[in-house]
Amino acid sequence: MEEKDMLNSHEVIINENILPRLKAVEDVTVAVQQEMANLKNDLLGVQKGQKELEVTLLKEGQLNRQIMTENKELTNKLLTHVLAKDEKETQAEIDERKAENQSKIETRKAKWELIGKISVTLLSSGSIIYLIFEAVTK
Repeated sequence: MEEKDMLNSHEVIINENILPRLKAVEDVTVAVQQEMANLKNDLLGVQKGQKELEVTLLKEGQLNRQIMTENKELTNKLLTHVLAKDEKETQAEIDERKAENQSKIETRKAKWELIGKISVTLLSSGSIIYLIFEAVTK
């Protein structure tokens, strides 16, 4: 009978203590496995999103480089155009100043020629008048 009592007590211990603990451990194991599966799915989603973001950033970087290259080319064209225009304006200003200086020189030359002619005429007429005056007074 001792053996039966011992078997009964073991059975009671197993049914009341060990089996509920094993059930709890199995339940926790299932929950942990489910949580790990969820985390794995989340990680896969994050990795997929990261790859998509990387591709997007690479495309945007390439587009930005293209835009910067186009802007650089347009800026260089504009700068070349403005510098050429300034050079033309500068040359036009130089030509205009030369023309103004030439005009002033021509005007001064014409004035001095006129003054010279008038002076010669007056001096010549004064000599003639003096000769006539001298001839009359003698």
